[in-house]
Amino acid sequence: MNPLTSLIKRYPQATFWIIAWSTFFYGYGMATRTGNDVWQFLVLATFLGAVFVTVVADGRSGLKTFFGRIFKWRVHVKWYAFAILLPLVLRLVAFGLTIAFGAETIVNPSWNWEEIIFEAILVFFVIALGEEPAFRGFALVKLMKGNNALKASLILGVLHTIWHLPLFLTGDDSPMVILVIMAGAILNTWLFNKTNGSVLLNMIMHTSVNLWVGVFNPFFTEADVAKQTTWLMVAYVAAAIILTVLSGKGLGRKENIESSVMTAEPQLAAN
Repeated sequence: MNPLTSLIKRYPQATFWIIAWSTFFYGYGMATRTGNDVWQFLVLATFLGAVFVTVVADGRSGLKTFFGRIFKWRVHVKWYAFAILLPLVLRLVAFGLTIAFGAETIVNPSWNWEEIIFEAILVFFVIALGEEPAFRGFALVKLMKGNNALKASLILGVLHTIWHLPLFLTGDDSPMVILVIMAGAILNTWLFNKTNGSVLLNMIMHTSVNLWVGVFNPFFTEADVAKQTTWLMVAYVAAAIILTVLSGKGLGRKENIESSVMTAEPQLAAN
């Protein structure tokens, strides 16, 4: 075994994050510098980094398991509803609170539905694919081997926040989004556990989160959009706290969750 392979096998998590951070920082930096958004497709390097480390550290069987989570679609329909509707419910809560605290809605907001649908498709096949299999299907699984699900989620939230750092530095994302990332890590872990490791559902929920931005933001001026973002942060944090209280530190994790999330065989979720 050559030294590099040995190092990756010994530190798969660290290797993955070095690849994920460096490629995303570079891609986003080049997109900002050149004004060419094609560079942002390097988000897929995060996914490919997880694939690479999985091949080296876990071999063919590990790779089969990794892709099995992405294509695990045979779960109860209620989890599809949860993945799609939870972001909508939280957005509606933020929308209502924004109005309740003084914001005025634009009377005749306009939407470009073709653009909204196109962006949703792009999010699913590029951004969600770039992030969720890597963060949930790779990093979270390994973090849960030595930690309870809540602790693993918080660690992942911090590492994911670092990955988002370029967006905070350029102002493309408000620093308040950090709390959404942390709360979202808990919500995604719970969904992942309840579906016995379906990354596909995490990808759907990620797409839903982004979809409602384009639907609700046109109702407000730029200043009130910022207020809505604040209330959205509150809604996400509240949802994460409530879910943690109800499900405990295991966040829906079964005693045999390690074996269940490690299997690539698509089975109908029991819950």
